Amino acid sequence: MNRVRKGIIPAAGLGTRLYSVAGTQAKEMLPVGGKPMIYYAISEAAHAGLEELYIVISEGKQSLRRYVEEGGFERDFQKEGERKEIFCPQITFVDQPEPRGSGDAVYRTREFIGKDPFAVLMPDRLLLGADPALSQMLPAYERLQNDLLGVLILGSPEAVGFGNVGILKATKLKRGLFEVHGFSAKSRDPLVVLEGKTILKYAGRCIVGAHLISYLERTKHRQEEWDDTPALQAMCDERRVIGKVLSGRGFDVGNPVGYRAAQEWLE
Repeated sequence: MNRVRKGIIPAAGLGTRLYSVAGTQAKEMLPVGGKPMIYYAISEAAHAGLEELYIVISEGKQSLRRYVEEGGFERDFQKEGERKEIFCPQITFVDQPEPRGSGDAVYRTREFIGKDPFAVLMPDRLLLGADPALSQMLPAYERLQNDLLGVLILGSPEAVGFGNVGILKATKLKRGLFEVHGFSAKSRDPLVVLEGKTILKYAGRCIVGAHLISYLERTKHRQEEWDDTPALQAMCDERRVIGKVLSGRGFDVGNPVGYRAAQEWLE
């Protein structure tokens, strides 16, 4: 069995959607419930037992780097009363000189990933009110040994504030599990879910094999921004990809509406 020991957090983006709130500050350092946004992704990796964590940053994200290297995360982690047997993974920062997209960010970790399976955690996607997403996903990955996407079921009220990307086409397998066939690309159109309807939405968490790197290479030139969505779609076309429905309330805190919604939920 391939145990998941490694994780990637792409955190080098410009954060243009959240500029009205963050300004020139790294969006990952904006407070959510009294802690920086990046705290939740690192904490999730720790709870999942990951041993190595690669955070991809750009030159403008030095405040994030200082937060980790100068002990800010450890202090916040201890304030939460975490049990002593939960250890923070070894964190390595990987530079992304230009903000070319999440696909480029993940690709830059390829030498560290090698042939091992790994998790990807988008730091502007939060799951609150339940066990962390990776902790919910790992038992399914270990049982199925298939590429696994974290999935949210969104109705009209829950969809407010989410970006219009990663809408899934899928076939239900059993309770809480779907086989994923389609993965929508980025769109500037607002996400709208009709009253009484629901959609399956990618939660910004996946556990995949090292073959994702080859899919990123193949889809690199299909887009102006090297996003990871074409690679995930290609993977769905050629391999069995499973969606695991997550318990809890998901938020896209990478935009003002979702950010405010998460803050209000935590109050």
